Amino acid sequence: MFGNEHVAVDPTNNAIPTKIIRDLTGYSKSPSARHEAIRNYQISHIFGRTKNVYTFAAPWNMVCLPKIIDPFTGHEAKGDMVDEYHAIFQQKSYARFEPLIENYNKLITQPELTSRISAYLDKLSSNAEDEKTVEKFRKALSDELSPIIMQSPK
Repeated sequence: MFGNEHVAVDPTNNAIPTKIIRDLTGYSKSPSARHEAIRNYQISHIFGRTKNVYTFAAPWNMVCLPKIIDPFTGHEAKGDMVDEYHAIFQQKSYARFEPLIENYNKLITQPELTSRISAYLDKLSSNAEDEKTVEKFRKALSDELSPIIMQSPK
């Protein structure tokens, strides 16, 4: 779809973000001469979109969070309190990294990119035996390759 067959996949979905955070902050779960130890923290994606080639390794989309906060941030977390926490946390992060996020938003909404995605999906639909699977893929792609738009906290 992007015309780039050289996109590397992070098989653990964790190695690349861990390396980037370690290199940018100097903290690591595995201390060394160059990296200070950090314990009881995990790396999380602030705005999700972990299948998006532009946001997966974007430093503005990653954060070290204390593990005790995981019930409010994990993808399996549900409820009003979780929704409220996410909204506030994302608002603060957006305010901090607004120029970088707006740059991503401009990139992801360029007509050249959106038309290529649309053409790819149309081609996929025309060759599909199972339209339900294509629609599921279309929705997932739309969610992943969408701009980051902030909602006000409840």
